[in-house]
Amino acid sequence: MSRSLILNHHAIGLKLDRIAWQIAEEHFGKKEIIMVGLKDRGLQVAEMIYAKLQKITEAQVTLTSIEIDKSAPLSKSPVWTDQPKLSGKSVVLVDDVLNSGITLSGVLIEVLKHKPKSVKVAVLANRDHKAFPVEADFVGISLATTLKEHLSFVVENKEMSIYLD
Repeated sequence: MSRSLILNHHAIGLKLDRIAWQIAEEHFGKKEIIMVGLKDRGLQVAEMIYAKLQKITEAQVTLTSIEIDKSAPLSKSPVWTDQPKLSGKSVVLVDDVLNSGITLSGVLIEVLKHKPKSVKVAVLANRDHKAFPVEADFVGISLATTLKEHLSFVVENKEMSIYLD
């Protein structure tokens, strides 16, 4: 199967700008936003959005990360890098690509244990065919793909790309 470039570095930068503005608008008037990046690539995306949010919102933005075993996301508990207090807070889960929804489902189960006020999902790319009912609130690009196709986020030499495989 051939690999097709969907978004180049410049286009991804524009998408991340828009996502940051949407998050800032959605959380206007809130004192704090907790961003949770899914290691590894989701954390890279979260770090870029975090940097943009620091410039455009007065809310205190806290960035943390969580690691989940992608081979068993529903049976093994995710591991926090530095778990903030989530109770009563606005949380934004960030991942690179929303493919099946199973990884975000596993993380969502963990986050909900801590009784946040709200949980939103931000992804750079959303694949429309999902096996689990997870929807993204903030999306860079959404693609209708076949079940055999896969979206991948790649960072090489500080240049970001999204490919359809």
